[in-house]
Amino acid sequence: MLGAELEKATAEWLAVKEAEGLRPDTIRTYGDHIHIFLRWLAGRELIPLLFAAFFRDYAKTHAIASCASIYNSVRLLLKGIGRPDLAGTMRRPRGETAPKCVYSEGQLRALFQVLRADRTTTGLRDHAIVCLLRYCGLRASEICNLRLDDLLDNEEAVSVRGGKSRYARRRVPLVPPSSQVLAAYLGRGRPKLLRRGAYADHLLLTVGGAPLTRNSLRMLLRRLGERVGFPVSAHRFRHTWATAHVRARTNPAVIGHLAGWSPKTLYDMMATYSHPDLEALREAQREAFG
Repeated sequence: MLGAELEKATAEWLAVKEAEGLRPDTIRTYGDHIHIFLRWLAGRELIPLLFAAFFRDYAKTHAIASCASIYNSVRLLLKGIGRPDLAGTMRRPRGETAPKCVYSEGQLRALFQVLRADRTTTGLRDHAIVCLLRYCGLRASEICNLRLDDLLDNEEAVSVRGGKSRYARRRVPLVPPSSQVLAAYLGRGRPKLLRRGAYADHLLLTVGGAPLTRNSLRMLLRRLGERVGFPVSAHRFRHTWATAHVRARTNPAVIGHLAGWSPKTLYDMMATYSHPDLEALREAQREAFG
């Protein structure tokens, strides 16, 4: 199958998935993964040898988890259009998962110092966003999908409804300073962003009064990163949040619920985040044999 034919088949397959009721974020993820593969294919005819060659090349500059995600999406496409043979006999890429990058305590102190000092309308909003990322571990899409009525018990918890699966629907208690920061945004920031009759139920708004999107969130965090001198991203906050729970020895089932992971994903994620350093290993030895 030629690349042009595969591009057309991809568009039709994604349309079918949308008609089946898959979440927009899931469809967008499939599309992003497949188009990375199609750009590399550059119109050539797809054969099993080229399918394997893509992952050999892609793995040179990307994490094994990224390779596996693209593999899963492309295999689903090929199966969906009745051409699984084009993938040949190659299995999903495997390899050791590197420890997740997290923010250091120094970086977090510097970041929140900048946020606390900014009392502008957008500064109050940005502080609220970072608190939800830092202390609740929400995904970027979940942040953007929040509504006013998702704040529960006088802003003491947040209800997550727009996640990736049924496991993602959950309630996450807020911890200081999240409640206070959200109250400041709701009282002094959001009213100035809200436009008459437009998106009145959305929690987080842009300067133009529209709901926050993943792209606008990414740009917002990029600007914040330029101010503090290191990259700022939603997913690194989630890594930092999960790592903090693992280091605090939170019950894995509780971590899984708070993160919105399925039981299978929880097993994989705990292995990913449980990368003990030497001091943690010493402490484990002392507790076992001291």
